[in-house]
Amino acid sequence: MAAGDPLENCAGFDWDDGNLHKNWERHRVTPEGAEDVFFHEPLVVRGDVRHSKGEKRYYALEQTSAGRRLFVAFTMRADLIRVISLRDMNRYESRSMRDMKRKAIPKFKSEDEERKFWATEDSTEYLDWRSGKHRKFVHLKPTLKTISLRLPVSMIEDLKVLANQRDVPYQSLLKVFLAERLTRERQGLSG
Repeated sequence: MAAGDPLENCAGFDWDDGNLHKNWERHRVTPEGAEDVFFHEPLVVRGDVRHSKGEKRYYALEQTSAGRRLFVAFTMRADLIRVISLRDMNRYESRSMRDMKRKAIPKFKSEDEERKFWATEDSTEYLDWRSGKHRKFVHLKPTLKTISLRLPVSMIEDLKVLANQRDVPYQSLLKVFLAERLTRERQGLSG
């Protein structure tokens, strides 16, 4: 990666309430689904130098853990990724780009205007994805949300015993168990 590359130190996400609701309403993609894309390898990321005068714009193609293939337009705010637009990949993006004359990406006056544009446009008509780079965000952390969970005391004690055997906090072990089960459920191997 180039020195001073803003993607190198990505640490989290910057979510705007408008983006959250619009991306859900238009494309049924949750913030967790959007974040999930950035934790997969190889994530194909392409910059857009021409439209990066105010702040650098990036585009990414990848699939979620559930197998949904997404196109994501984003920028960086300090060390946080700010998702501007996301949608399902179209068949050309899924096929990994084709040779064609590219259209010019219009100038956007706002993130909302950019979001509306990318919601319907085929990115392969505007971007040569072959020049995209495979990226890994080593410092990136998913957005966390605190929840209240009531469990039987005996279950917590069992968790503590297992966690002690593994030398980890019991809350961390609970997260591992949940993540493993979610993965099995997504793959249809529950039981």
